[in-house]
Parts: sequence; C-alpha cells; structure tokens
Amino acid sequence: MRASPRCGARTRHGETCRAPALRGKVRCRMHGGAWGSGAPFGNGNAVKHGFFTTEAIEERKFVRTVLTEAEAFLRKLPAGSLPSGRPDASGTPRGAPGTDSPPQHLTKAGK
Repeated sequence: MRASPRCGARTRHGETCRAPALRGKVRCRMHGGAWGSGAPFGNGNAVKHGFFTTEAIEERKFVRTVLTEAEAFLRKLPAGSLPSGRPDASGTPRGAPGTDSPPQHLTKAGK
C-alpha cells in the first residue's frame, strides 16, 4: 500500500493528496480516477440560452417602449371615447364579435 503511486491532485492547502491513485490512473477515486467521475463531455455550463443576446435585449427594450407609449396614449384619451361593452336594449353588446344578424328594427319580425 505504501509503495503505490499517490494522487497528484492538490488540496486547498496546496499540498498533494495522500490517497493512493487508482490502478492505471494518476488520480485517486475522490479526485477523478473513478469511472464516471469528472465533468461530462462537452461543456454544458457554457451553453448559451439566448436570454442575454443582443437581439433579445433589443427586443425587450422595443416591447417596453411600445407598451409605455400605448399606456401614455390611453391615458390621454377622454373617458368616454372608447366604445363600451355595455349591452343595448336587445341584451347583446353593441359591436360584439359574432353578432352577424341585423338589428331587429331592420327585420320583418321587428315590425
């Protein structure tokens, strides 16, 4: 056991690891000599996700300015200028989508 080669890894104190290296390896089982130990192939930590790319940052700035301008425009409008969704006498909202039938006063059934 004493004659076996030692692990070449450095500890936090700057000394070498005193554990024996695995057979045919330069490191011990705790410092990467074991099968499956160590970092995976291909640096997965360096994969770009695209959130901080120049295009994504510019797009977020553009959307932010459009929303700010739209909010400022809506605040300038008078209170009653937008059509309300209140129903008329027939009970259907004025200008509601999907109301293709003409008003009752224009049909034969309404007369």
